[in-house]
Amino acid sequence: MNGNKLPVKFLIDNPLKELSAAKLTHFHMVTILNSEFNKKIDSQVMPLLDASRRETCEQERMHILKCNAAEDFVQFMRKVKEPQNKKHIVEKALSMQDSVMPLIFKRFLTSGQDVFLENAAIILANADMKYVEQAFDIFNYIRNPYARSVICIVFGERKRVDYTSLLLEQYERIKKERPDKDYEQGPLLALYLIHGNKE
Repeated sequence: MNGNKLPVKFLIDNPLKELSAAKLTHFHMVTILNSEFNKKIDSQVMPLLDASRRETCEQERMHILKCNAAEDFVQFMRKVKEPQNKKHIVEKALSMQDSVMPLIFKRFLTSGQDVFLENAAIILANADMKYVEQAFDIFNYIRNPYARSVICIVFGERKRVDYTSLLLEQYERIKKERPDKDYEQGPLLALYLIHGNKE
């Protein structure tokens, strides 16, 4: 069988869940840099936050904008609490890709922290393609199933049909590793993004 093709009826036999962390992460990947969308969200959400939340949000935003040392920036990616600041994290990371991406990859190998992994995957989905290919190169050294899951979503969003066999293998592997979670939805969603007509 061609390594870039799915088994017959694979998508029919393996439907996506209606709701999953993978779908939410993918949503952020494709909307994070949409300025009009973000303005609308901010206009709806920010007035609902109490004064202390708004202050925390602003403090985080200022820290992100002022942070020019790659190591400090990557450390701070673990600490961001306010969803409204994800876009600032991604924009800042993309402005310093050459210094930030190697550090992100280093942490991908061992990190199990969901906030970091999701932010890193959203950055990677919007980074230069050479970094997507570097993620593929280190993929087999990544220990955490959730880390592999979110990178699989990146491969799907970037339409890497040549990674199909890896995605199929990860779908089966992650199901066995974490039957208590829905982490297998990451590689499955990626296969839908590449091969399906719908998510």
